[in-house]
This record gives sequence, C-alpha cells and structure tokens, in this order.
Amino acid sequence: MKRRYQIEGMTCDGCRGHVEEALFNVAGVADVAVDLKNAEATVESQFEVPLENLQKALENKGGQYRIQAMNKAN
Repeated sequence: MKRRYQIEGMTCDGCRGHVEEALFNVAGVADVAVDLKNAEATVESQFEVPLENLQKALENKGGQYRIQAMNKAN
C-alpha cells in the first residue's frame, strides 16, 4: 500500500535524506520517496503503518520534522 504524507521542517537536501532514511527504517516500510520541493513523502508499506510510528522515527532522527497524512497515492 502507498500513502502520501506532508513533511514539515525540511529545509535542504540533507533534511530530505534524513527524513527518507528515518521513514525507511520503520518496521513494515518497503520504500520511501521524499520530495523536498513539495514537502511530501510517499511511503510504500507491507501493511498499515501507524502515523505515530513514522513520527517517532522522525523525532528520533532529530526532532525537527513533523509528518501529517494526506490523501492516498495511487
């Protein structure tokens, strides 16, 4: 399943890389694509991953990022 999320707190390509790495390491996540320009992440997962798990991973990466659910990606 794929889901799109809005990411707050990214200011550069380094931030994009941190967010991508943090989300990719969450249990169940199979793939992540982060778009810095649009402040979005597309997360492909094997099963429903709770938003809280994704936020916790971002907090553990530095605490400056916030994630919010958007509409489902096709």
